Amino acid sequence: MTRRRSASSIETDERLLEAALDELTAVGVDRLGMIGVARRAGMTTGALYGRYENANELAADVWRSRVRDHVFAFLDDTVAALLDRDPKAFAKVLEVLEDPPREISVGLELMVCARRVDELEELVAPAVDAWMRRCGASVRARDRRRRAQVLFAMGSVAGMLLNAIPSSRAGDWEPSLTRIARSFARDYQPSGSRFVPERAGVVRSALGDVHQDALVDAVATIAARVGFERATASRIARRANLTSGAIYARYHCKDDLLTEAVEVLLAQRFAGDLAVNLSLRRSPDVGAATASMIGGYLGAPLREWRIFRVEAQLASRYRPDLAASLDRIQETAIAATVEALGWKSAAEREALDAVVRFAQIVPLGLAFVDIVAPGSTNVDWRSVFVPLLATMPRRAG
Repeated sequence: MTRRRSASSIETDERLLEAALDELTAVGVDRLGMIGVARRAGMTTGALYGRYENANELAADVWRSRVRDHVFAFLDDTVAALLDRDPKAFAKVLEVLEDPPREISVGLELMVCARRVDELEELVAPAVDAWMRRCGASVRARDRRRRAQVLFAMGSVAGMLLNAIPSSRAGDWEPSLTRIARSFARDYQPSGSRFVPERAGVVRSALGDVHQDALVDAVATIAARVGFERATASRIARRANLTSGAIYARYHCKDDLLTEAVEVLLAQRFAGDLAVNLSLRRSPDVGAATASMIGGYLGAPLREWRIFRVEAQLASRYRPDLAASLDRIQETAIAATVEALGWKSAAEREALDAVVRFAQIVPLGLAFVDIVAPGSTNVDWRSVFVPLLATMPRRAG
């Protein structure tokens, strides 16, 4: 027989969950601790341990009782806004993007970290699978174009939210979302040819110093596996076949190495993206060429890089130096791309800037999708990019 809980016990549970959500918002999943939550709740750690075995169990309960429904309601609105062109849902999506509620921000982080936290993975993975099936985006979905559209819609808003974490500039995503919705409604006739993703190589440091390159590459590998907070100096050094002393001989502290790894690898990746963007302009079918490029980006060789990229965005919420570096690199890459593509007037430059900003968040958002639903991005992206890029200025292609 189930024992009836008292009102005071229920109130205590609610207070603990609210404190845990506050703590997750402030410090993130990897720094979540029972002492910090107990302090916020005005309780003893004993009272907390009486309810939860550890911080991971507490995080899982926050997902279940405070975060999950908000996240999937937002994703439901995204699908309704972009695929069904529901104006009320569109307005709600823009409201979240302009000022993300803590439940959404924490929810994204919990979804990413679930792959390495068993207590979360047991709840998050089935919830994502159920949502994908309900929206017609499962691996077995019959409507392949709808599946691609749902995944792209999910990736677009996730990329916008992740991009905003370190950004010093508020994003106006209404034009981009409007363009996506219009492109989803356009007729599309499959070419009949087999979709062939472009070959993509791994992202590796090329500073010219063998040991420094090894350390930077080791950061990417370790952070992709365990996150930035748990990427210890000893583990990084071991991966690079060096001693911890090799790190401190070059860097004041481990965090300086983490930040430099992001700067080096992201700047290198953006330089490669610029070259690709310029080559795409010469393609007779920009949409198909872009789809092939995205397909290659989502392939196995770049999986570690994609996870590292998303982990860096999340870590920047709690690391001001990293946030400043990410913001500077992202803005520099956007400015360089806009200048390279060329523009004839201030209005054209502004429009091109918006397109390039959106182009920057797409890989980031699709990387998020691949993390939370592994293998879900194995689709023919031509059904998304051919109609989408047909709505964009040819100069921006």
